[in-house]
Amino acid sequence: MKDEGRRMESAAGSPGVRFRFILGPSVVLGILLSFTGIMPAQETQTPPRTQENPQRDQRILVDVNLVTLRFTIRDQQGRFLNTLTRDQFRVFENQEQKEMAFFEAPSNKGATQAGPLFLAFLLDVSGSTFATRSEEIIAAQTFFDNIHQVTQLGIFGFTDKLIPFQDFTSERGPALKAFAEARQHLGQTAIYDSLSQLMDRMGNRAKQSDRKVVILVSDAMDKAYAKWRALAAKAKSNNITIYTILVPSAAQLYIGNAADSEALPSQALKAGQEEAFARLALDSGGKSFAGFETILDFDQTLAQIDDDIYGNLYSVGFYTDNPYLDKTERQIRVETLQQGAKVSALFQNLPERLSQKKKYISALFDAGSLSRLSEATGLQFEEIGAELDVLPSDREGGQLGLPFRIKISPFSLRGSRKEGVRTQFGIIGLLLDRQGREVVRLREFFRASLSPKEIEVGRAIIYTNKLFAPPGRYDLRLAVLELASWRVTAFQSPVEIVENR
Repeated sequence: MKDEGRRMESAAGSPGVRFRFILGPSVVLGILLSFTGIMPAQETQTPPRTQENPQRDQRILVDVNLVTLRFTIRDQQGRFLNTLTRDQFRVFENQEQKEMAFFEAPSNKGATQAGPLFLAFLLDVSGSTFATRSEEIIAAQTFFDNIHQVTQLGIFGFTDKLIPFQDFTSERGPALKAFAEARQHLGQTAIYDSLSQLMDRMGNRAKQSDRKVVILVSDAMDKAYAKWRALAAKAKSNNITIYTILVPSAAQLYIGNAADSEALPSQALKAGQEEAFARLALDSGGKSFAGFETILDFDQTLAQIDDDIYGNLYSVGFYTDNPYLDKTERQIRVETLQQGAKVSALFQNLPERLSQKKKYISALFDAGSLSRLSEATGLQFEEIGAELDVLPSDREGGQLGLPFRIKISPFSLRGSRKEGVRTQFGIIGLLLDRQGREVVRLREFFRASLSPKEIEVGRAIIYTNKLFAPPGRYDLRLAVLELASWRVTAFQSPVEIVENR
């Protein structure tokens, strides 16, 4: 094969980032396709963080086993039942009844809804936020099952203009289908112009007195962010409440915060854009959500918005005996003793290794959090079928480095044999010296695609890289994350970099 052993340079020309197609007589063929943009090199060293706040750590230890559920109850006519009491519910985990740790009834005691409500999702489909789309889709299914029947749902996207995927409808099926099928379009990010067009569209469909809500999902990277104040005023005058959800920018994901590239906005510009995005929501009477927790717990973000709009959610909690179960291994159901009542789909906040897993995921989106990665060693993660091969150290371009290779089995990923695999991965890692100090750090994202035929003939996904450091003994810590599922496989291995003469 002509591509055997061929290295593919990063667009930034960094010697630290390599991808390779590999083929040998007894080796599975590795394919890595469709990586985008400029790939980041190893990030610059920062001083290690001091010990965390002990009170915060204690809180995590106490609450790590707590599972929280939020849901609505309807009667046979579809009307909300918001006055049920604690003793009318039963909670089960894997067929075992659990004792409720807390119970909270809905805030909207009368289950009233003052007239029709027009609710629009406005999704950034410029391509800059697609790393989080699968989380949004899964959460939207639960959200749609918990909203009031009088709600008119609309699904819209935007690049440099408004894109209607589904005009306002009372049918949940078409709205969910449109949400799931919203695809990337070419164009720049024009948040505020697109929002203005959507407001005009809502004004043409709804009465002035009708409640109107926009849930805006974007990375906030619009250079025209100074328009936020005028848009917030327009929203208030038209009885429109805006909720903003800030998700990571693909430019930052693929380039990395430490990269030296003109494609990245300055920190001042980025801060201004994000502040405008938040103020847009707050000044309209809505709320703003940001931070990596918003991505990891997208289900809970939409639960908070749902409860803020309607106030029909019950909240219950219980302590699980096994906080380390994956979602696929945890079957939770809520039953009510109220005759004829139906429990909606559940907003679930599951522990599943939460305190440790969040450190890995945080490190992908925040360079500062990467300095705390060395703390995330209390649990083993083997949720993706992956193997690490550390290769003999060698010199390249006058620098001494440690090559390594990660081989990912497609059979451990979604899709696999019948549909093929199309997914994204994040790689994060640290090389620590014998005193636990950071020497090299690594953070980047890549996309992988395998057809059913390629999987059938035994092809796998292979990622290769090299960490440059002086001779010595080190502790290598790496983690592979699949963005679609947030599943993690982590590696920790003692390594030695030696001068081979």
